[in-house]
Amino acid sequence: RYITASIDQKTFNMSLRMNYTISPNFTIQYWGQPFISKAQYSDFKYITNSLAKNYEERFELLEGAQVAYEAATSHYHIDEDMDGNVDYSIGDPDFNFIQFRSNLVARWEYIPGSELFLVWSQGLTNSGDPTESLIPSLTDNVFKNKANNIFLMKFTYRFIK
Repeated sequence: RYITASIDQKTFNMSLRMNYTISPNFTIQYWGQPFISKAQYSDFKYITNSLAKNYEERFELLEGAQVAYEAATSHYHIDEDMDGNVDYSIGDPDFNFIQFRSNLVARWEYIPGSELFLVWSQGLTNSGDPTESLIPSLTDNVFKNKANNIFLMKFTYRFIK
């Protein structure tokens, strides 16, 4: 069986970039990107004839007593023939994906053509409750959890005068 559904998806993302020049030889740069995407599925249906000319003839809508949701296991139980026995079950496909990435770079040109970079890179990925709205989901699931931090130091030296 091929099961399809209607999807209500909302996505929020943006990139924030800031550059601060303290002197021509010393700069600080920041980049941050929150990303949230949540989806809720409804109107489950199974494919009957994927090649039918009319769209409505390509599937059979599962409705009423044919679909039962069990919150304890997060599964939908499908009884296609409505005989009182579950024919098959599918996991709840709803999701809420949350990610936040950022970089902070300090660049110092200590002599012309030679530079020192100090970099702090941070990333966090999580999943949340698909019934929550987008922005509270970001603050609850990203900023309260432990992030992956990477610290890097790079330097270059110009040998040619």
